[in-house]
Amino acid sequence: MDPDELKEQYVAGERDFSKVNLNQEDLQQASLNRTDLSEAYLNQADLSQADLRDADLSNAYLSQADLSHADLSEANLKDATLSWAELDGANLTDADLSGAKLRGATMPDGNPHIE
Repeated sequence: MDPDELKEQYVAGERDFSKVNLNQEDLQQASLNRTDLSEAYLNQADLSQADLRDADLSNAYLSQADLSHADLSEANLKDATLSWAELDGANLTDADLSGAKLRGATMPDGNPHIE
């Protein structure tokens, strides 16, 4: 699946994109709130300024993904892999980060995550 196909399906009402492979794809400013992206492969994807409010990203692979200034409020990031991800300026209000792997990630305040 490519980003355009995902966006078209989202507009058509589809919300289940679990296990989708979008490694290294450009989803900058995408509106994907309330979407199931559990177990999705989003390594090195550009999700900067994306609307991911209340999205299910549990067990998703987001290593080196750009999530800067993304809205992840109330998102489920439980057990997600966010190693070396860019979260600078991201909104993580009420997001579930339990069990998330954050090694080397840049946090919303611009500082690196320290384990």
